[in-house]
Amino acid sequence: MEQDIQLNQFVENIMVYGDNRRYTIGIIVPDFIVLERWAKENGMTGTPQELIQKKEVQDMISSEIVASLKGKYGGYEIPKKFIYITENFTLDNGMLTQTLKLKRRVVVQKYEDLIEAAYRD
Repeated sequence: MEQDIQLNQFVENIMVYGDNRRYTIGIIVPDFIVLERWAKENGMTGTPQELIQKKEVQDMISSEIVASLKGKYGGYEIPKKFIYITENFTLDNGMLTQTLKLKRRVVVQKYEDLIEAAYRD
C-alpha cells in the first residue's frame, strides 16, 4: 500500500501505521516541489511547514490518496487519518537502514506524540 501511495505526485514518502489500533493512519512527507507549484496555481503562499498546516492542502492530498486506494484495498486497510511532516526519512536522521528500508520503530518513536494525538481526535 505504501508503494501505491508513493505513486501520488504530492507524496515523497509515507509510513502506514496501525499496530493494535482500530484503524490505520499515514505519516506523510509531501513532495514540496510539486506542492509549492500546486499552491502557487491555487493562490497560496508559505513555507513548506506553513503549507502542510493548511486544512485545504491536507484535505486535497488526503482525498487524492484515499481515492487512489479505493477498489484496490479494503476500507479497513485505507488510512483514516494522515499526519503531515516536513522531515523526510533518511539515513542521516536514522529513519532508514543502510539498504534504505524504513526503520518503523524509529519513526513511531519520533512522532509518538503526533500519532497519539491522531488516535485521540
